[in-house]
Amino acid sequence: MISGQISIIIVSYNSVELLPACFASLATTNDDNYQLIVVDNASSDGSAELVRQHYPQVTLIANQHNHGFGAACNQGMEVATGEYFVFFNPDVQITPNWLTILRQHLHEHPQAAIICPTTLYPNQAPPTRQGVAMTAAVPGCALLLRRSAWQAIGGFDPKIFLYWEDTELCWRAWLLGWQVLEDFEALVVHERGGSGGGQRWLVESSKNGLYSYLKLRPWSAVFGYSVRMLAKTVIVSLRQRNLAMFKLWIWHLKNLKQTLATRRAIQAQVTADRNAVERLIKQHLARGKRERNARMKDEG
Repeated sequence: MISGQISIIIVSYNSVELLPACFASLATTNDDNYQLIVVDNASSDGSAELVRQHYPQVTLIANQHNHGFGAACNQGMEVATGEYFVFFNPDVQITPNWLTILRQHLHEHPQAAIICPTTLYPNQAPPTRQGVAMTAAVPGCALLLRRSAWQAIGGFDPKIFLYWEDTELCWRAWLLGWQVLEDFEALVVHERGGSGGGQRWLVESSKNGLYSYLKLRPWSAVFGYSVRMLAKTVIVSLRQRNLAMFKLWIWHLKNLKQTLATRRAIQAQVTADRNAVERLIKQHLARGKRERNARMKDEG
């Protein structure tokens, strides 16, 4: 077995009904060299009290305010002792050898910063493909990050409260010379869709998407995405008779100077082939669109 402790960081927000099953699932892993950290984002349902009273082996950070997913993950990283970090959602269920496989495959690819198991829907068949593959981005529900990569590229962007924080981290890793891998042999099951919904989260997701483009993508891609977001803003506003979507543009106008400064700082550090990274991102976005359309067709 490849050595090196793994710190599993779970961000909870009103997750008291999920945490016992989450801990029980993690206990079935055949790789027990891990540290458990829970960062509770000011839950009102007793999540922090549950961990404090019934799981003394878990390191608990109990926030007085909800800092969002990425910032909470960063808090967990600050106290983590592992050589690797896993960011783990409380509604994810694991398979026994998932951690062993992830650790082994990351060890075999020293240029990889991030690796993520295949995240299945409940009752979804596992992939027939074996091994790993490079991909532009992976979901943040169970991704593993190398400590040395975190030190080189930084953690999650705290300006992103929820949605897009995993994609932004992966794109940034690629630009700074690291790789991101998806693992077809390590498997977890994720219900998905429980983090939020409604108008607020549509605005948040749209804001963060444009922010990630402004920070990391070529200006041609930024222009195209901005036009699509503007069209989406108008359509949603007219359909719902609600101007909430315009909040994302107000936020960007207020923060544009700082965003552009961040963009310049990152671009100055880029070591990767930008064209190769762009091809990978475009392939990943196209694949995501195909998969969403296929799910909608199956559900319809």
